[in-house]
Amino acid sequence: MKVWEMGGRAVGIGFVVAVVGVLVALWGAAAAGAHEQDVVADEDRLTRGYVEGAWGYYVDRGLGKTVERYGNPVSWDGGRYLIVADARTRVLVASPLLYLNGRGQVDEFGPGASFSGELDRATDMGHWFDAEGLNMLTGEREAARYFVVVRDGLLFMSARFSGGLDTPAPAAPSEAYAGEAKADPREVTRAFVEAGVERYERDGLDATLEYYNTPESIEGERDMTILRAGDQVALAAALRPRVVGTDIYTAPNTPYGRPISQATEDGHWFELLSFNRTTERSEPILLLAILHDGLIFVSGHYILREDLAATTQDYVERATEFYDSNGREATISHYDSRESVDGQFYLFLIGADDIYLAHPIFPHLIGTDIKDVVGSDGYELGREIAKATEAGHWVDYLWPHPVSRLEQPKSAWVVRHDGLIFASGYYTPDPNVEPPAWKDADPSEYTVEYVERAIERYERDGLEAMTAYYNSVAAFEGEWYLFAMDAEDIYFVHPLFPHLIGTDIKNVVGSDGYELGREIAKATEAGHWVEYLWPHPLTLREVPKLGYAKRHDGMIFASGYYLEVEDPEKATEAYVRKAIEFYEGNGLDATVAHYNSDESIEGRWYLTLADGNGVILVDGLFPNNIGKEWELLDGFDGGAEWREEAIRSALQPGKDRRRYLLVSHDGLVFASYYDSD
Repeated sequence: MKVWEMGGRAVGIGFVVAVVGVLVALWGAAAAGAHEQDVVADEDRLTRGYVEGAWGYYVDRGLGKTVERYGNPVSWDGGRYLIVADARTRVLVASPLLYLNGRGQVDEFGPGASFSGELDRATDMGHWFDAEGLNMLTGEREAARYFVVVRDGLLFMSARFSGGLDTPAPAAPSEAYAGEAKADPREVTRAFVEAGVERYERDGLDATLEYYNTPESIEGERDMTILRAGDQVALAAALRPRVVGTDIYTAPNTPYGRPISQATEDGHWFELLSFNRTTERSEPILLLAILHDGLIFVSGHYILREDLAATTQDYVERATEFYDSNGREATISHYDSRESVDGQFYLFLIGADDIYLAHPIFPHLIGTDIKDVVGSDGYELGREIAKATEAGHWVDYLWPHPVSRLEQPKSAWVVRHDGLIFASGYYTPDPNVEPPAWKDADPSEYTVEYVERAIERYERDGLEAMTAYYNSVAAFEGEWYLFAMDAEDIYFVHPLFPHLIGTDIKNVVGSDGYELGREIAKATEAGHWVEYLWPHPLTLREVPKLGYAKRHDGMIFASGYYLEVEDPEKATEAYVRKAIEFYEGNGLDATVAHYNSDESIEGRWYLTLADGNGVILVDGLFPNNIGKEWELLDGFDGGAEWREEAIRSALQPGKDRRRYLLVSHDGLVFASYYDSD
């Protein structure tokens, strides 16, 4: 049997046959079509860069994470996706053919002898070959070009169907290039930008601008922005057409403008935070700006999850350094505050006895044992976290996002330091996950259903297990959570406000004087509805809520939902108008101080205030955004304007759009929003 010797590991020819069957019978890639020769060459560079980037990801995060990422459509790049197989003829990744992943012998998929000779030539430097394959987007067998590497006992492979095969296949990368595998996304970005420069030289300015202002010019996550070098006015921007003809996006005194103005003929790299329209979240992006003939060509790529991993590890390391410099009590105080939260990053701190010491997002966990925390899928994530050592390790689990409270996959880096566990993580939402049941449900019906399911859990698992579950973040479903009282009307469940546990609900009175607790205590076995004011989970400011309470075995099981404002657009306008009036009467410094405080929040509304350069001065709910450029203002020309953003998981059920009101006044931008259908 023939084997490859790669890095001291033998790779059997059988595993080649496994990949062969998949590729011949079921391979899919980018849309077919004829392109000019420069685009063909660029397609080859992109294909090679995609495979090498996947290898770099494997080096950084290991096989498990590689299978997770490249089995997910978020990893696709311009129609490319990855196939990985191991030496046991088992296909590990064949996205979008997920049903192949983890399958057994190649005979299950069909013969693959026509590729075996080419795959035998694959080395750790890579191998190109042209062959026919099935384009899953067209359903036709078409000519394709493949790039494959064999490293560490694994085969990494991708292909393209676009561009035709009328040019010779590229030579294998040099050994120096292979050693720089983890830097390949940069090479792909450079190739994309240089292709834009070549198009300009060949076709002229008008044709180039016309092309790069169309969606057809976008390659995966990469699009081209072209600017005049003198005044940095945008001439082309396919993803941001509003900025064309303006310098708002790249003015020299903005965070974007200065690095772009440093563009050279060799290119200038810089990193910024940008809104990723694929994942619908802000992510770091690495950009390259090349100066050519009085123009600046700019493109980039979003830094993949290995960079988020590095950011997570850096956040934890800074927390341990803070502890070493300031001591235990100061560390607990700092990381229990919202000021310590950096976007999706926050620290949860656990003592030597595995008891939570700090958690700024879910403070009810403080004083509980991490080992008792179990995910909604049954995974004992707390016990895994408690295994932390000084070397640190990763733990992957489901956990509610700090804003949406909707569970998402999370990767946490956990480290033992001076006996304590320092941990933080990042979220990796799966776009294939079905929307939660509550998203489009009738809120009153879902409230009753939620309470009934809590009663069923009590009957099935017993009081102790039910109490533990509903006092945990795992029980949150959008805005729904359980609060429960015993036969004496004493709280024993309340995950949002745990300080209420042990108190009598009949003593709870609203800020308007309404004795809501006494009304809820009237609950019967038939159920009882009560309307009252209660803090909203997002802002913790009071808004109208409709609660449903039911007696069962003498206890009260209750939940509720927040009532919709009759005209949220008018309410938003009124809030922004009030903020402007406050500014007129008190000045900028007082406005910044007031609207950066909790006192300025009214129900679901809070203020975002930006200066004339789009830099945030006020964010009433997320102060970590202060000092950052607000991308939503791209192309905003003043006056008053409504703008929308898609939101992947709103706190309110059924909401998937966020409507911002932007009002310019005295060189500032005042803004607030509401979520809508």
